[in-house]
Amino acid sequence: SVDFSEDGKIDTLQEHVKGEGIPIVLMGDGFVDQEFTDGTYRRVMEKAMENLFTEEPVKSLREYFDVFMINAVSENNDFGMGYKTAFSCKLAGGNSTTIIGDDTSVQIYVGKVLDKEKKKENSLAVVILNTSAYAGTTYWGYQGKNNKLVEFAIAYCPVIDNLDSEHFRQVLVHEAIGHGLGKLEDEYVYSDKGSISTLEIQRIRTMQANGWLQNVDFTASKDTVLWASFLTDSRYQNEHLGVYEGACTYPKGAYRPSEDSMMNSNTCAFNAPSRKSLYEKVMKIGMDTEQVLYEDFVTFDKAHLPEMLPVASYTRAAFSGQSFARPVWTGSRLSH
Repeated sequence: SVDFSEDGKIDTLQEHVKGEGIPIVLMGDGFVDQEFTDGTYRRVMEKAMENLFTEEPVKSLREYFDVFMINAVSENNDFGMGYKTAFSCKLAGGNSTTIIGDDTSVQIYVGKVLDKEKKKENSLAVVILNTSAYAGTTYWGYQGKNNKLVEFAIAYCPVIDNLDSEHFRQVLVHEAIGHGLGKLEDEYVYSDKGSISTLEIQRIRTMQANGWLQNVDFTASKDTVLWASFLTDSRYQNEHLGVYEGACTYPKGAYRPSEDSMMNSNTCAFNAPSRKSLYEKVMKIGMDTEQVLYEDFVTFDKAHLPEMLPVASYTRAAFSGQSFARPVWTGSRLSH
């Protein structure tokens, strides 16, 4: 780039018409000046927005969201040694899908869009990388005032394959909606990892006490597992819900609600417990609702059930041939 005059300009792509507005701030890394003047940057951001609202329940809850795009002009439109980009993103490459970005810079750009503290704490930042690499990583666990955990998350996702690629859509939904908004855990496994440790279970339990990671558990009991209500509800008998061993990347000791889901292979819908978490998140942030009743969710869900694809026989890791990066717990203070 030689012209940085477009940097920092903000555009509103969508305004909420229900509730208080849940902010999503879209930005790109590795886009140079000419990609702003020829409309490439805007097309990528608009496509990213559309992809975010392709799966239930957020597909039918779109009216609760505000979506902004902010221009971030990079010096180079490539990544790696010798290149400079707005958010200094680095792709691990090889057999990993990990993306590392400049957390502070992302927060500064979010702050340019959202001037109210509450809005920032409840916002989702989505950084689209200008590369076709297969990757994706979400960062969460930020603390607000009084060291209280806030909902803010940063999801990094490249334009995988190309702008109209199904892989781009799937990974963006998995990372930004599943992890970033819903605070859902991964349901896939690495066959060589063995049993989940007591320490890891304790770490996840701490987050579950905050209402996060409600799509995994550490008991095989259908009576006490977190999604027990669904297992005895005849209205969900066609979804083949159960207690399936293997979650949080561990084959043993961790359990998930369905054989496959958006949080497993990326190739099918969110399962019912994950849809419930997403619905609750929208109601709590968008409507400032303290508690969402199970029957309120079911009433909504039955009216907007996703098309359930046949259960796949492969795991998410096998689907891409790459190891996937779990969300990164930052534990850092959110800057204001």
